[in-house]
Amino acid sequence: MLSLAFICLAFFTTVSAQTYSPPLGSKTIYHPDSSNDKDAPQGYIPFFINHVSRHGARHLTNYKELSLLNKFLQNAADSGALSSDGERLERMIQLLLSIEKKYTPGSLTKIGEEEQYGIGKRMGENYPSAVRLPDDCINVTVTKELRTEQSADNFLNGLSYSTKKDTLVCLNRKGIDSIHLRFYSLAPTYLAFEKKGSWKKFIDQLESSDTIQTINHTIVERFFSPAFTIRLEQGQFKEIATASTFTSLLYAAASITAGLKSEIKMSGLKPDDVNIFLLLKPDEVKCLALVDGAEDFLVKGPAIDPEGIQVRDAVPLLIDFIQTSDKHLAENKKGADLRFAHGETIAPIAALMELEGADVPATNIFRYEDVWKIERIMCYSGNIQWVFYKKQNGKKEKDTSTYLVKILFNESPVHIPVPTTQFPYYRWEDVRRFYMDKLQRLGVNQEEDMYQYLMQLK
Repeated sequence: MLSLAFICLAFFTTVSAQTYSPPLGSKTIYHPDSSNDKDAPQGYIPFFINHVSRHGARHLTNYKELSLLNKFLQNAADSGALSSDGERLERMIQLLLSIEKKYTPGSLTKIGEEEQYGIGKRMGENYPSAVRLPDDCINVTVTKELRTEQSADNFLNGLSYSTKKDTLVCLNRKGIDSIHLRFYSLAPTYLAFEKKGSWKKFIDQLESSDTIQTINHTIVERFFSPAFTIRLEQGQFKEIATASTFTSLLYAAASITAGLKSEIKMSGLKPDDVNIFLLLKPDEVKCLALVDGAEDFLVKGPAIDPEGIQVRDAVPLLIDFIQTSDKHLAENKKGADLRFAHGETIAPIAALMELEGADVPATNIFRYEDVWKIERIMCYSGNIQWVFYKKQNGKKEKDTSTYLVKILFNESPVHIPVPTTQFPYYRWEDVRRFYMDKLQRLGVNQEEDMYQYLMQLK
């Protein structure tokens, strides 16, 4: 087994000879990849698209953690405990906080708006026969958070549909849908698991490792005096009780700046004025990112059981995908169902759908990044699309045997465990059977009330 120290050192060796791009975890900016896409089989045209997306890059949802970090650094400064790097860090945090306080918490940044606009624009350009003709109907659902509504607006602008009622062709704003898009916030047993689940022991293994403890110590002593460092590591401060708490807050503050490039410029600042990564070494950032992403892997991803409660809570969304697909195909109804949600939505549904690279568990928490890349699974604007194709002049109405479906993850075709001779295209009846068999194996009846399913989930 490779040690954690070796993993971090290997990363440092890799990046030292090239331009360093720090890992941003779930704050990774969206980059589409359609390099392995292929034209549809002859005679088939796009017909309907089922879509779910995380919101675009956003501002902080609240200032609590950043304010806590700022206050802690100010207190250290008042006691003369900051090093020169500590003073630089204090200034960066103050500037970052001043920028964020200009905007509505959790709202999209300029980059976030551009991400969603771009996805919508490419969907319109790539599948005009499904989403840009007069008889194409677009259904839109969001969650209660403003950033999902903003994501929908920017996506639709890119799709070239106006939101003005007098110019609409067929746009149906279905409103908030918590059952299918915020399932993780409803199931009582999952909420208990999220708070006190057995997954915490794996986080403890990471944080208590010699490598992480050494890195935490090295980072802390870079910013504070020896005496202050000792006090922090001994848990003498109430607001930030451990060195790992400090470095976790530090990594979170550093990661958020990637989505704020326009806002930083508009504030009259340069990117390096708030680039906290300049104060950290690549191997340190790699290990901080490893720990930060581990919780998402364990609580929202496949973890050590790809059919655990952290994945099964996404069943309502999978059923919604199946049922809406059935409805559109049976009614020969063109268009798209567009859903805008959160990273907590995308990670479990990607695992439940068994999308390539999203559903493999890890037996060794120190190596989970070998099978699950958070920057791909939970990046800003991460999305899943089922693109349906039908034969021109083919059978209509309730006969869906001629339909093909292409499954995209971040606009790139991905494999699922269903046989096909023409990847990335699958026969819909084969895909549907695969998921229906899986639901049956999980003891789920697709006709049952999904709210009750979440209430009774074990």
